[in-house]
Amino acid sequence: MTTPLAELAARLIAAHDGGPLVDGSAETLAPADLDGVYALQDEIIAQIGEVGGWKVAAGLGDPPLCAPIPANRFFAGADLLNGQRHRFIIAEIEIAVRLGRDLPAGATPDMVEAAIAGLHTAIELVGNPFVDRDATPRNLQLGDLQSNGAVLVGKALDRTITAGLDTLPVALELDGKPVHAAEKGASWADILGAIAWLSGHAAERGLPLQSGQVIITGARALAPLNGAGLIEGIVGEWGRVTGGI
Repeated sequence: MTTPLAELAARLIAAHDGGPLVDGSAETLAPADLDGVYALQDEIIAQIGEVGGWKVAAGLGDPPLCAPIPANRFFAGADLLNGQRHRFIIAEIEIAVRLGRDLPAGATPDMVEAAIAGLHTAIELVGNPFVDRDATPRNLQLGDLQSNGAVLVGKALDRTITAGLDTLPVALELDGKPVHAAEKGASWADILGAIAWLSGHAAERGLPLQSGQVIITGARALAPLNGAGLIEGIVGEWGRVTGGI
């Protein structure tokens, strides 16, 4: 027998892939608390399959909010995605890390740093599977893998970037026009600490951090897409990532 949680997860997955939008009837199934949020996330992952990485809000909250991201939602920076089908509404520029080895529960920040194989600029594309996103309870949006629609991962950055991440200049351009710039974000210590916490949290959920996974660490510049087709994130003089939808 299909449970209400499994049915809700299936509806959210389908809506992110061009299926019917989730209407207000789902509000009665919205998670009541953070345990419910993570239970819904786990059910979505169970239905989609392999975890390709995580998102964690480094430097924000204790503990920070997080969500696993399915492997089939990760793409190379140059890939062209169908933004209309997947209902992308917001682009976020983030710093991502790629793990070069498994991380056990209880990993220390030093263990995290040693396990990181590369740093990357990334674009997270936020998707909207809801008829009325503004009226959708926050816990339901969080349970929907925090509205993750896709992640575009750019080329590896020079590791010396870690020294100035907290004041890193980041700019977002849509169709060649600047739309948002910022010079503040999570520090390297914030990122290592968040991933150290995540090592235990993910393991408790039966989804341990594994070699090859990519972890995005929080939006630094973001803006609504408003129909834009070309997205570019510029990270000071360090590099950039480009995506098309």
